[in-house]
Amino acid sequence: MAEETRNAEVVVPWCMVSATLLNGAIGWGMVIAILFVTVDITAALESPTGSLGFPIIDITYNAIGSKAGTSVLIAILLFMTAAGAISAMATSSRLIWALARDRGLPGWRLVTKLEPKTAIPTLAIIITSLVAILIGLINIGSATAFNAVISLSVSSLYASYIITETLLLYRRCTGFILPHQKHLPSSSSDPNNRNLNWGPFHLPGLFGILVNIFAVAFGLIIFFFSFWPVATPVEPATMNYSIVMTGSVVVFAVAYYIVYARKIYTGPIVEVVPGEVSSIEEMAPKEKIDLGMGV
Repeated sequence: MAEETRNAEVVVPWCMVSATLLNGAIGWGMVIAILFVTVDITAALESPTGSLGFPIIDITYNAIGSKAGTSVLIAILLFMTAAGAISAMATSSRLIWALARDRGLPGWRLVTKLEPKTAIPTLAIIITSLVAILIGLINIGSATAFNAVISLSVSSLYASYIITETLLLYRRCTGFILPHQKHLPSSSSDPNNRNLNWGPFHLPGLFGILVNIFAVAFGLIIFFFSFWPVATPVEPATMNYSIVMTGSVVVFAVAYYIVYARKIYTGPIVEVVPGEVSSIEEMAPKEKIDLGMGV
């Protein structure tokens, strides 16, 4: 979504940092407060709401002793959850559309189409919604199958982090990344030019390398243990099927690339050269078609 942000090389990193600090501080405060008011965690887990997976309701009620007050506080949590779900759907659908635009997904010709009036990737949103609904329905039939599916998120997320962080560390150590230049010439925006330049937001020198190493090491630890069961003895209901799900996705992705995608997928598509196009109206008809907008 950085493509839709002005001055993204500065705004997006600061948004990530500020969001992490703000949410981390608020989350830490909530954890401390919940721990202080939790008298018996076993009782909360075995309560009617705890057995449904929501012990926070019983903990909140025992802390304030009011059903009305509990309802208000839980309603706030539900509102925050809904807001987070909308944000996640927007992000997921945008990622699906972006990868389809780069011709990295099956059926990319259809997924890249935008609504002419709103320029919204409707099909990408529908795909995201259907996948979320189907995953939610799995939990009705089998909690074990549901946990097996969602376990893919942790391993996949950290795998994506580790790959990018490792490549960045390699480039740092080999000195391949050129110093930041405030106003790059148009030749540096050439899609055939593979030179990398630091953006205005980065950690230079040894400190940046150390932070990069820590990020890779931390990611590897989380990635490794994401495949292990959370308890022993291991039974079918408590088994961690993340390795099966992750392996299946990797096999499918590699097979799809070898059979078909390698013929059409050449990496991210550069849509606009900075400084040469100021608005979407200035783009040529062919460029609009490449974006799935039609003419």
